[in-house]
Parts: sequence; structure tokens; C-alpha cells
Amino acid sequence: MQSIWDRRTETGHTNDEFRDEMQLHLARALGEPHVAFSDQDGWAGKSKEPGPPVDVMVIPPEGERRFAYVCTYGSSLKKGGDVLSPGGKARMEFVLATAQKGDPKADLAMLNLAANTVRQFAKLVHIQSVRVSAGETVQFSKSPKPVFENTRQVAFAFIRPRLPAGGFERMRFGDGETVDFWAPAPIYRDELEAAMAHGSVKLAKALEKAGVTEMLHLDRPSVARKAYGLRRTVISKIRNFFQRA
Repeated sequence: MQSIWDRRTETGHTNDEFRDEMQLHLARALGEPHVAFSDQDGWAGKSKEPGPPVDVMVIPPEGERRFAYVCTYGSSLKKGGDVLSPGGKARMEFVLATAQKGDPKADLAMLNLAANTVRQFAKLVHIQSVRVSAGETVQFSKSPKPVFENTRQVAFAFIRPRLPAGGFERMRFGDGETVDFWAPAPIYRDELEAAMAHGSVKLAKALEKAGVTEMLHLDRPSVARKAYGLRRTVISKIRNFFQRA
């Protein structure tokens, strides 16, 4: 594929080097990726979208793995995000998975949903310097509405990928450079409120304990329960009381 980037990172890596490493990393963990969306117009200066140009790579279902995996490419060419680490900003890309159930129209809709979501987060961390760490949340208004149709999930929480082979969450170069992979998992209002009350660390642990992964699951059970160490807030209890009344 012809390179559309024609740039180097701060350490001198070229786009082709980064792309080759990314494709190899994905192939080792899941399967051979292909570029489903290329931000060529953006790189050429024709796109009106803010943020860096971002491609989306897709690994289609294969064998017993009946889900597709999407991963951004381009965000890591520049360090971004307000990362809780000694070095501050870091190189990162974003991933999500979506089940493919055999209905071509529905499967494609979910795949597009996942691809658009990770692509927007790859741009967002450079525009807004969003804090990225396990359990950190992102909501788009003070009174957030559902982030997708047919769901009550109103925000996102960053989690580490869990579906690929072990060690996937951080890609390392021979010179010490690293790229971290994050999944923006949709969360419910009571999970968001519990995170605000009890902190991002508890939310991250609760999501992990409940088996939440980067798989898009728009109607999964909420993890904001005592069983997972997150007590529902008073506001959430009052709201649910009036909803039942």
C-alpha cells in the first residue's frame, strides 16, 4: 500500500517502520490485518476533521474466532493524551472487538460502529489531552446521553485489551520505544457515578472482575454492584426508585 504519511516520529521512525511493526504485532496476536479506512484525504489537507490523520485496521473473523478486531493506526506517530506516567504523554492506539453473527447487515453496522469509535478516540487524545489510564472515564456532557442507539451506556472507560494473546497491550521497539493499546469500553450511568465516587482504580478492577473486555456489548449487565466492590451512589438509587414508580 502506498504510504500517505511521509513523516517521522520524534525519534526518527518512519511511517513505514511503524506500520510494519503494527501489522506484525496484530498478526502475531490475532491474524492478518487490512486497512478498512484510510485517512488519505485528511493527510492531504482536505479533511475538515480536527486531529491527526488516522487509519483503521481490521482483523476479520477466522476459524473459531468469531469476532472482528479493529485497531487504529496513526495516533502513535505523535505522543498524546494526559497519561499518568513519569513521562506524561505516550504513544497509543485504540482497539475494539465486535461479534460477527452471520447477519451481513448487522455485522457490518457493528463493525462500522467499532471502527468509528476507535478512530474518534485516536483523534480526541491529541485534541483534548484526554487522561488515559485504566478506569479513567470520558463523558461528552454534564448530563450524558446514550453514546449509541439501542443502549443505555452513556460514557466510556479506558481498559486494557484482553482478547488477544498475552503481551499485546504494549508494543515494544528494539530502541525502547513503546506503543500502548487501549480500549474505550462503553459504560452505564451508575458505573460512571460509581467511578466518580470511588475512583478509576476501583472501576477498572470491577470491569476486569466482571469479565468486561474490549468486545462491544451494548446490553451487558452493569458492574456497579456490591459483588464487584462498587456501591451504587445515592443519586443512582434515587433515580432508579423514580424510574420504577
